[in-house]
Amino acid sequence: MAGGLRALLRKEQISQDLDEELNGFLEMAAEEKMKLGMSRKDALRAVRWERGSPETAKEVIRTAGWESLVEAWWQDLRFAARMLRKAPGFSVVAILMLAVGIGADSAIFSVIQAVSLRPLPYKNPKQLVLLTDSQDPVSGAFLFKDIESFKSVSRSFAEIATYYRDSGFSRVVLTSGEEPEFVQGAFVSANFFPLMGVAPALGRVFAPEEETQREPVVVLSHGLWLRRFDGSLNAIGKKIQINGLPSQIIGVMPATFQFPARDQQFWAPLTTNRYWDDPALTTNVDPQHTRYFYERWQAIGRLSPSATLAQAQTETNTVFRRSELELDKAPIPGITVTPLRVTLRRNTRLSLLVLFCAVTLVLLISCSNVANLVLARGIAREREMALSLLAGGIGLILAHVGLRLLIAFAPPDIPRLEQAGVDRGTLVFALAVSLLAAGIFGLLPAWKASRKDPGDSLRTGIRSGGPSLTRTRSVLVITEFALAVVLLTGAGLLIRSFLALEAVDLGFDPGRVLTINVALPSATPESRNAFYDAVLERVRALPGIHAAGQVDALFELAGVGNLGLRAIEGRPPEPKDQWTALSWAFIRGEYFQAMGTSLLRGRYFTSQDGPDSPLVAIIDESMARRYWPGEDPLGKRFKGQDPRGHNDDWLTVVGIVRNMRRGGLENNPTPHVFEPYGQALDGDRTGDLVVRTTGNSHAAAAALRETVRELSGTAILSNVSTMEEQLADQVSPRRFQTSLLGLFSGIAMVLAGVGIFGVLHYSVAQRTHEIGIRGALGARPTDVLCLVLGQAMRLALWGIAIGISAGLALTRFMASLLFGVGSTDPVTFVAVPVLLGLVSLFASYVPARRAMRVDPMAALRYE
Repeated sequence: MAGGLRALLRKEQISQDLDEELNGFLEMAAEEKMKLGMSRKDALRAVRWERGSPETAKEVIRTAGWESLVEAWWQDLRFAARMLRKAPGFSVVAILMLAVGIGADSAIFSVIQAVSLRPLPYKNPKQLVLLTDSQDPVSGAFLFKDIESFKSVSRSFAEIATYYRDSGFSRVVLTSGEEPEFVQGAFVSANFFPLMGVAPALGRVFAPEEETQREPVVVLSHGLWLRRFDGSLNAIGKKIQINGLPSQIIGVMPATFQFPARDQQFWAPLTTNRYWDDPALTTNVDPQHTRYFYERWQAIGRLSPSATLAQAQTETNTVFRRSELELDKAPIPGITVTPLRVTLRRNTRLSLLVLFCAVTLVLLISCSNVANLVLARGIAREREMALSLLAGGIGLILAHVGLRLLIAFAPPDIPRLEQAGVDRGTLVFALAVSLLAAGIFGLLPAWKASRKDPGDSLRTGIRSGGPSLTRTRSVLVITEFALAVVLLTGAGLLIRSFLALEAVDLGFDPGRVLTINVALPSATPESRNAFYDAVLERVRALPGIHAAGQVDALFELAGVGNLGLRAIEGRPPEPKDQWTALSWAFIRGEYFQAMGTSLLRGRYFTSQDGPDSPLVAIIDESMARRYWPGEDPLGKRFKGQDPRGHNDDWLTVVGIVRNMRRGGLENNPTPHVFEPYGQALDGDRTGDLVVRTTGNSHAAAAALRETVRELSGTAILSNVSTMEEQLADQVSPRRFQTSLLGLFSGIAMVLAGVGIFGVLHYSVAQRTHEIGIRGALGARPTDVLCLVLGQAMRLALWGIAIGISAGLALTRFMASLLFGVGSTDPVTFVAVPVLLGLVSLFASYVPARRAMRVDPMAALRYE
């Protein structure tokens, strides 16, 4: 290796040393012959005759090492670059087309590598699995005692750790000398960190005895450590307040550790959660009706080295079914054992695959275009390699820039996207793609050149490549159009889905609505209720405010569990196997008026609906259809799922409102029950203020903040935004995906247009003699125009027909990404061919105009 590097870097010195060494051997051999009586001249001639030319020997020695291959490659590249400089127009167009395809492919590959291909930053990540609710794998949870019982008998798992589910149980108020903020915490069992196999970057993690003794200790995330303590090593030992209680910092986790949630800020012992003392842990719960309210824990396990996923699933099913029979005969949700890597990549896998296929199609279209140019100009193989490598280099630059933009504008739900970059894997991929591109666009021209009949050129003219070459270039254009149809069809379906999502009936009016989350830490239920009532009263008095209300959760994007009413007056309760999603929300003030939701029948809540008044509820249309189909629900009475305290009384329906899509724009409206805050089970609830303004909502935000601050200096204000911004965030993943696919489709459409332009441009040049003869025989310019346009449309129509057939077969794999349209949407499959037909006509217009202006006399002298 060292000798090869010296040969490359010190070629003159190495050549001189080699000359001296060969001359020395020559002199020694000549001296041996001179001892036999030969003259020096004859001896030297005899040695050269026997040993061959020194230059030949030098060449053999040079080619024996690996450095000769590098030097030969470098010489070919320099020669190719000089040749490319002789045709700058061709070179720039070809390099840019390939660079766009290679750059886009490399950028998306780097994202796929970071999200899907790179191993998770845990010990033996393939052994990590999540135990999830089969009906609700994202937010579903279990009873703590069920997990503990399973751990005691399980044989397929080496270890199982428990943590509070990602919900209000883990959202806490954090204070560390600055303004309090709501953060996402994790309350986990002590075996959580050993199970994950990740050591802290600083300090230590908590021990089992600290969990047992409920020691107030906390391990910070890397982000919180930087944000709150500027990355100081002195942070260890300091204290922060979690929900008003001091906790000592004992460690900091690495930046790559982001579990259970991606925005995880700290980890604390399971037993230090404020809900740990709930009686449900030590007393039996009503299994038929209240189990959902106490299913607060989720579990992650590590499979035993000898256990398979199928074995773990079988054991889990058996144990939980046995528990269902032995305990209180309560139906326990179905349990699914899912690999952690599958869960983390579930929402992005198909989307990234579609994007990668899209950029690959763009690259294939680029290669087809360059192959057409190579066929037209008869480019040598060395120039093909130079084109691909130069395009690969520029493509890497485009990939780096595009990747930064992609990360900046990407939605926050793509895991580990921030780790994507142009690293060694991306460089290797770009080099492989560059060489593959050279093979794709160079193989066909080389094959055609080897089969070229010299008679074709003699018969059809010097500038013509012959009928065979013309057919080959036409096939390439047809291929480009077919690929563009597939890509445009996929983009069209996503665009149609996005437009359908934008036009969905929300059930409320988002215009001129301001939202803000307000929390009051360390307050009693009574003082908290008084505070929120005072805030709404003051806000309603502000100028430009039409209505103000509050709800415990603005949206329920994580979904809600399947529930049923515990009792319905005059009829038997709903069987549990017929339960579906049901949302229970608590509101205050003029919530419905602020949301712009219509009251269909009945009345709104009033100040008379207090804790000592009969319990009342407002339901939506879905709730009315579910429980009282064909009846008037007003005055009907029912009981909910939580019989704690005095709330075991009947609730009376006093109003019916329109369905609202609080569960997300893509989900059907969930049946809702709304209760007044004054009759809530407890006062330990934060909430989102909803304010409808008569003017600019952003202008009212400052006045709203000031009002809240005047009433409480310790209140935590967060998520100040308009309702329209909230809705825009919900559709940001779909907007991002649609925008990218639309961009790649636009590039493909332009490249297809360039391809047909190139074919017609060279076709007109080759057929100048023929066009001149046609003109001399009486053909009109419009006849020539129709001739050229007809050739273009034939190529386009063939490509479109093939592309539609392929699109019908491939778009069905995108069905799960669509909303409001089918995978064979007729509007899309009609619009795409029309659009590409127009592109074909536009691209062929310039060559057609050139053909119309051919002078018959000049054309006849052309060859």
